[in-house]
Amino acid sequence: MKAPGNQLLAWLPFLAAYVLAPFAVLAGRLAGQPEVFRPFGPQGLALWLALSGLALMVCLGRDILARTRQAKPAWPGLVLSLLLAAGVLAGLRLFGPALAQAEALAPLLDELRLPALALFAAAWVWSFGAPSREALARLGGGLGALVLLDFLLTAIVARQVVLGGGYLLGGGLAGADTLALLLCVALSATLDRPGAEEPGHRPAMLARWLILAGIMATFSRSGLAAAGLMTLLLERGPLQERLALACACALGVWMSLALPLAHTVGGGEELGLSWHLTATLEALRQAPQAWLHGLPLDEPVALALPDLGGLDWDPESAGLAVSVFQIPSSWLRLLAAWGAGGPILVLTAMLACALHGRRRFGFGLLCAALVSAALTPALHTPATVGVLALACALAWRDVPARPQPVPNAE
Repeated sequence: MKAPGNQLLAWLPFLAAYVLAPFAVLAGRLAGQPEVFRPFGPQGLALWLALSGLALMVCLGRDILARTRQAKPAWPGLVLSLLLAAGVLAGLRLFGPALAQAEALAPLLDELRLPALALFAAAWVWSFGAPSREALARLGGGLGALVLLDFLLTAIVARQVVLGGGYLLGGGLAGADTLALLLCVALSATLDRPGAEEPGHRPAMLARWLILAGIMATFSRSGLAAAGLMTLLLERGPLQERLALACACALGVWMSLALPLAHTVGGGEELGLSWHLTATLEALRQAPQAWLHGLPLDEPVALALPDLGGLDWDPESAGLAVSVFQIPSSWLRLLAAWGAGGPILVLTAMLACALHGRRRFGFGLLCAALVSAALTPALHTPATVGVLALACALAWRDVPARPQPVPNAE
């Protein structure tokens, strides 16, 4: 049985993504200074850097306590901790301003976010364990309730239905897609739920319905598409119920596309995903070796010519440069930045976690990532990539127990 401290540490990254990050955004909006709390929100890295520092302090503290119990001197661990803290402070003072001004390194550091958070998730689960799927589902239910409250309050204040809400959480289109993917990850944790007749099923059922309500309240097309596929193909239960939920998700996508309702989640990328797909494939066609190692990060993928409403375009102007980090699809961005090996490696890792766990939970994560990363930069947003990596690590470890052989009564 895990110690209470270990249980809290196992919960902490999911708690940060599902509770602390949304409430940081809410606190910034209520205080009238959203930019101050933005690094602690789902789009920022501040919470994940704080978790990394906390994990390092806990590991060093455990080492010191272990040496004390074994009657060994504890001063090496203390000295190492002080040297590490001094090194970090000195590095920030010496190299912090230089890194802030090194614009050439920004694209590379941005693309390293995914492998860094994946390694962080693996190290965290290895060191402190991971919470149960029921815990993840309950956190998702809490976030779904907050998103639903945001949608209702926005409709009351605006006196009309506003797609995606935004009064409490805001965030625009990117924020709605991020929250929808977090809810889809929590929905994946409910796919292996027990039968309705079992006694502990009511809390899980409540969390499931709050998650689904939150996804529909975001009106995120990627989130609704992923939720519809998961409920139809992977969830247990009668086909009629699963088909009805999938149709409800499809109706939400249609409403976001067709109905002339007010919205705060924007109208999507100005250039559109199809333009980025065509431009990326054309750049790869012109440089076939980029299929192996990717396109240069410090050079534009293509040049976009804006729509001037029938006016003539100045032939001396080269156009608007579009770089890799501006590609709105994570799968396409991985292909452009790392070559074909990038998306193949990520898909293989997620598929291996799903197959090793042998549960619908892992395949639900794979479905959510496939759909969301195809339409949004889900694998390049700190909160979503961190939660997906942690959930995949949980799916890897959450292997169903083998049934014990029944002893012969004779």
